[in-house]
Amino acid sequence: MDEEKINENLAGASPDEILAWALRAFPYRIGMTTSFQNSGIVLLDMIRKIAFGFPVFFIDTGFHFPETLEFKARLTREWNLNVHTIIPQMSRARLDREHGPLLYERDPDLCCRINKVTPLANLKKETGLRNWISALRKDQSETRKDLAPVMTDGDGNFRIHPLAGWTREQVWDYIRDRRLPYHPLYDQGYTSIGCFPPCCTSKNGLEGDERAGRWPGREKTECGLHEGMKKP
Repeated sequence: MDEEKINENLAGASPDEILAWALRAFPYRIGMTTSFQNSGIVLLDMIRKIAFGFPVFFIDTGFHFPETLEFKARLTREWNLNVHTIIPQMSRARLDREHGPLLYERDPDLCCRINKVTPLANLKKETGLRNWISALRKDQSETRKDLAPVMTDGDGNFRIHPLAGWTREQVWDYIRDRRLPYHPLYDQGYTSIGCFPPCCTSKNGLEGDERAGRWPGREKTECGLHEGMKKP
């Protein structure tokens, strides 16, 4: 498939239309990863209206907020979602034994690679799924400003971003208009929610920067799951 041509054809398409195209283009060869943040909730709501039993994958790093795990369990049950929980091969005990405690403070890139990037890479090999839906948006950060609806990653697989052109306000409007459930930590001042250590996720006092609370005070801005994508 010609990625540039696909994006031309999808120019102006709604998230629903992009999702419908993706499900037609890659039947049984596409999945979605989510950490159950707001943009992910919007996509899950759209997907469940057009596909039953769609495979959804949640990477349990071992460092998620209890609220994240509780919300994931609740939504999975209430929406009858087909959620598969992926656990890193390296246990917390082994992680501490081989790399010492508080790896997330000393080397957050390595911590993310062990607990997020490698599990997803292994998942792709085991399932054979080559194409993935993601809830990334252009307005989330400087590193995401060049997102296109359809991109390829370093392995030549397609990444579909139905909400690439949406804003934070549009996401919240969708949730409020439809009275959808959302992660409870948003009401406590968090605007982007990852792992619980304060050096990984903190409350955000910068209204204009949704991801300012992620790895605060560091140059790190991404966990590594979305790196290596090629611009159309």
